[in-house]
Amino acid sequence: MPFSPEDKEKYEIYSEVHLRSEKDLTDAEKITALNKKNRSKTIHLVVNIAIIIVFAFMFAAGLTTFANWFYYILFGVFALNLILIHLQKKQINSLIDYLNYKIERGF
Repeated sequence: MPFSPEDKEKYEIYSEVHLRSEKDLTDAEKITALNKKNRSKTIHLVVNIAIIIVFAFMFAAGLTTFANWFYYILFGVFALNLILIHLQKKQINSLIDYLNYKIERGF
């Protein structure tokens, strides 16, 4: 899949965001670092989902004395967190694809 000049700028920004201190690495080393970040984001997703499940169980069973509004805010924050982590994973995966493309084409 060919990448346009706008894509190159977008992926440079992604690289700066996700590889702050590691942006001087070679493309192959960047892919390795991005794969580690991707695994880390997956762990974050799993932990967030587990927390949501625990609080949902506590809410449904009435095991705490927190008010309903507290749970609504808590679920909203965690839902937003899940969405943002998912978007970061998409950016990391697309950056990995771009770097693989660069390696294959010899750029």
